[in-house]
Amino acid sequence: MAEYVYIQNYNKQGIMGISYAVFDQIAEIATNEVSGATVSKKRRYSLFKPVRCTIRNGMVKVSISVVVSPNTNVNEVADEVRENVALSLTQMTELIPFDIDVEVIDVA
Repeated sequence: MAEYVYIQNYNKQGIMGISYAVFDQIAEIATNEVSGATVSKKRRYSLFKPVRCTIRNGMVKVSISVVVSPNTNVNEVADEVRENVALSLTQMTELIPFDIDVEVIDVA
């Protein structure tokens, strides 16, 4: 598997090569920007990654494990995380994420 995804940008003047790890970092930063949500750092098993992005045929699938603050509405926080991650990925990579899964694993 290649370490980069190559994207033809919208103005058709070149190709961008973006590392797969960059997608994970963008999603993690965008999640941490939402008040009431942080990316989980707990390890459920040895290969656990709290943010996982997969790209197939130009479509992005993002899975995020989140810890939500107490006294917050979980549905609203999850929706804000989805919106912020989608906006950040679209602006920074010019790919449109089609599937963003937010898994709330703890309230702390």
